[in-house]
Amino acid sequence: MRFRNSLAIGLAVLTLGGCTSVVGGTASPVPGQGPVVTKAEPCKLLSQEQAEAIGVTFPGKERPADKARKIPGTCRYPELEDAPDGVALEVSQSYNLSLVDYVSGALPGEKFGIGGFTWTRYASIFGPSHCSLMTELDPKTFVEITSEAPGDDVTKACDLAKAAAPAVASHLPGGQPSPPLTAPPGQKPIEPSGPLLTVDPCSLLKPDQVTPLNLQAARPMNGSSRDPKNGCQWDDNDGDKGKKALDLWLYTATKLEDVPGLEGTPAEQVVAGKKWFVYSSPDSPLCVAMLPVTETSSVKVSTGDLSDNAKACEIPQAVMPLVTGNMPAF
Repeated sequence: MRFRNSLAIGLAVLTLGGCTSVVGGTASPVPGQGPVVTKAEPCKLLSQEQAEAIGVTFPGKERPADKARKIPGTCRYPELEDAPDGVALEVSQSYNLSLVDYVSGALPGEKFGIGGFTWTRYASIFGPSHCSLMTELDPKTFVEITSEAPGDDVTKACDLAKAAAPAVASHLPGGQPSPPLTAPPGQKPIEPSGPLLTVDPCSLLKPDQVTPLNLQAARPMNGSSRDPKNGCQWDDNDGDKGKKALDLWLYTATKLEDVPGLEGTPAEQVVAGKKWFVYSSPDSPLCVAMLPVTETSSVKVSTGDLSDNAKACEIPQAVMPLVTGNMPAF
């Protein structure tokens, strides 16, 4: 997801109606606790272990302060590769720049007590999909944590910022020790799981089962880092026209809706007691059949007919019962 940081162009803070309710937590730290902040070091406000726990890339990349534009020093932690709903995190720390000057007189919005500090949310020009949480350390020092909504659900905009706040607070004067941290759902890549982990994809169609389909011998295939999967291909025997090669992929860490190459409205089909979803279109020579096994694992069968679109699903229809019969129990 592309992360739009308000600090890059100057934060435009909007009035949120003066709401000052505090959600849980504790008050601001007692003055004099911990060392005095003498310079802004935003990239020291999150350790590698903490970054890994909340699902962002470490180390972060620092962007220096711009005193003339009243922009504090910022550290950006990108989202992890392959995280289905990952967003970037940014942590900013001011030195000799007051929160009052930074927000330009806007009223405070929702407040959260986290890690010994009161964090206040201010809206930005990017709307409710962008979350900015700030806390004041002294009249010339503040810290800001920003994140975005992972998709269209703006109610999740602050999820990552709030997950990071205990970690950031633990590095601030007077902050409480960080508790165990938990990343928001989807912020980390999905861990492979399910009965397909130990299945050889080429074993799901036996040699004698593919012979009548005029296909060549099985050939193992591997996916990419952006599309993790294991597969097997049975090449066609009729040249550039006619049937396409048959591809069978096993996904063990991907939600069905995130599997590439699924277009249109699928037709449900029960085969040997298991529900398959068949994707095809009258104007396409391709056909894809999916067998969900768990929430994040599935079997994908794809092929087609380059000579006759109406025959695109002939081979999938023939192999779906065979694959189902060769599957481990689930």
